Amino acid sequence: MRKTKTFLLIAFAIVLSLSIIALGLSVSRVSAGDGPNQSQFNKIIEKVGSFLKGDKGKLKVNEGDIIAEVNGIPIYKNEFELRKGLTLASDEQINDINNFVLNKLVREKVKEYLAMKYNLKVSEDEINSYIEKEKQQFKEFPEAEKKLKELISASGMTYEEYWNDYERYNVKRMLLFDKLYNAIVDEGIKNGELKKTDKMTIEVQNEYKKYFDNIIDQYVKQAKISINKKYKDMFRGFKVE
Repeated sequence: MRKTKTFLLIAFAIVLSLSIIALGLSVSRVSAGDGPNQSQFNKIIEKVGSFLKGDKGKLKVNEGDIIAEVNGIPIYKNEFELRKGLTLASDEQINDINNFVLNKLVREKVKEYLAMKYNLKVSEDEINSYIEKEKQQFKEFPEAEKKLKELISASGMTYEEYWNDYERYNVKRMLLFDKLYNAIVDEGIKNGELKKTDKMTIEVQNEYKKYFDNIIDQYVKQAKISINKKYKDMFRGFKVE
């Protein structure tokens, strides 16, 4: 029973991973205390489904206008609108949704830029392998698979669209950012700025995460950000946070 409950929480994180990451959380770090009750779960599925059903074209994240560039890496309008809609569906109270989402995407593009500097890549085989493991996990837990099917049905997506567009987009980024995290932490250990340990405690995890976040913060502050003139009014008063 405990195992099933734990997986349901993981499944919730997977199913709603785009909105979770849009709020700055990591799927791999969602704990039982973060889990929603059944009512919240159903409400978010309904909202996410309704948003996606309204325009599935947003799943084509690398198409459409380029609204901004970060160190030469484009942020497409489709990706922005997808993340914005998913963030709104999460019921998070945000004062300036446009600037909030743009900030999250700026931070991600900085990570992509750093990943290129570290020569880090995610292969199609790695993405496919991860997705196949996810599919197998859902098959092993009918309750979780049922919730996934509810989201797919509510969104008007096909099963293939969910895995090939929605989840693939997320998995690729998640794997790349995990590689970047490990590379930066390993470099910190090599440089003597972090202690190497054989036992990973919460304290050590927090120390590593703080170190990683500080590195990203530095690069975000130095990032060259340009916003398309067409969207200047949309992001009036934008500040990097």
